[in-house]
Amino acid sequence: MVVLFELTAHFVIRSRVPPDSDWEAASAYIRSEKQPGDLILVAPDWADPLLRLHLGDEIPIAAAGRADFAPFERVWEVSIRGHWHRGLNPRDAEPLPLHEFGEVSVRLHDIGPSPIVANLIDALPQAEVRIGERACRWQSRRAEGGGLGRGALWPKDRFHCGPQPWLFVGETVLEDLDLQPRRCVWQHPASGEPVRTTLRNVPLGERIVLHAGLYYVHERPLTGGTVEVEVELDGESIGTMVHRDGDGWKRLEVSTETRARGDRARGDVTIEVRADQPDMRTLCWAASTRGPAASSESIP
Repeated sequence: MVVLFELTAHFVIRSRVPPDSDWEAASAYIRSEKQPGDLILVAPDWADPLLRLHLGDEIPIAAAGRADFAPFERVWEVSIRGHWHRGLNPRDAEPLPLHEFGEVSVRLHDIGPSPIVANLIDALPQAEVRIGERACRWQSRRAEGGGLGRGALWPKDRFHCGPQPWLFVGETVLEDLDLQPRRCVWQHPASGEPVRTTLRNVPLGERIVLHAGLYYVHERPLTGGTVEVEVELDGESIGTMVHRDGDGWKRLEVSTETRARGDRARGDVTIEVRADQPDMRTLCWAASTRGPAASSESIP
């Protein structure tokens, strides 16, 4: 009886998976129409491995690990089984042209100009990193971790702060509480002293938007202490995020509009991280300076 049930279930599952020929036809169409900087995503979320199988070379790390939709102006949405992304096409919006390739559907969203002025992750190699008054050194070491059961990836190039090996600042990709990949800057808090990353002469816009979260394995038990992330501009605090277990990928937005006018178009931005109980507080942040808000920024 069990064997019969499993065979039936296998048949049902296989019958509902679009054939490779449909995926290949949809992929060929997207490749022919795609522009540099376009984002490609799939609905439902669990079909992401299938999307990567057929279009993975068109999805760079920065797109796969995006903090939000702000960097993109166009989004290709691939759908199977009638699923669509919950935020991309509001109910009161006009239906978008739909291209169907057997059981795989594709539609293109034009979400408007990107508000990004500068991505702070990109400027990390030129940053100054300190624990208290002690400077951390930029080094190339062996990449560690990553993969099932091996924790978040420790990047090869990073600011080593020691003495603990996990006490560093560096770009990585981390899975957040919702198991979404996030391209971000690992900045684990230290015991007793704040960890500060300062980026000099950053182009400013109307605001700074920062997202932060913890590695899901360390946040999921909901037993860890809080982590504070403070944003400074030219040495002055302009915003603070308090991250508690359960917050997941959290957003902070602070205005810089008065600083960005005239000769104040650039400034020094500091991200400070601290925690009273820093054990397993694997905080990772992504931040950018931005111009006028875009409607697409609210899309999760």
